[in-house]
Amino acid sequence: MLTELPLAPDEVLFLCGNTGVVGLAKFARKGSIFMGTPDLEEIAIFLGEEDLIAVSAFDTGPTVEKGIKSMIYLLREMGAPLVVLPDGHPTSRRLPLVVSCGEMVRLDCQIQPGTHPEQDILCACDDLSGIKINATTNGIEIKGTQVNWKKIKL
Repeated sequence: MLTELPLAPDEVLFLCGNTGVVGLAKFARKGSIFMGTPDLEEIAIFLGEEDLIAVSAFDTGPTVEKGIKSMIYLLREMGAPLVVLPDGHPTSRRLPLVVSCGEMVRLDCQIQPGTHPEQDILCACDDLSGIKINATTNGIEIKGTQVNWKKIKL
């Protein structure tokens, strides 16, 4: 199934699963986000206006949505860096949110949260796993199973 949805720079689109949520927003400008890796490197991820910030949460509800909106603000407006944990790191299971940035992201429930420097894959809850999201000029394109969604202003 293919779904195309418009997404304005001042909106967040929430893909809603039973046990988790993924929030999507446009980067809305040209710039970069820095990512710290387990190899003690810092990598610059260069993003354009149409690129996506995808934030995955392993819970649901209004508090989670506020957390996702806050994470988008921290990345977009304050330049907060992404941090990638080493594979098997015990803190991984305590992460309430994980992030991916770029033109495309695949959601996968079979990966360990926070340990993947590849920005085209993001840990998500079981019922959102397998969905592929592409940035488009006017919004996003979702490939995969049909999913409940809603949009709100940032």
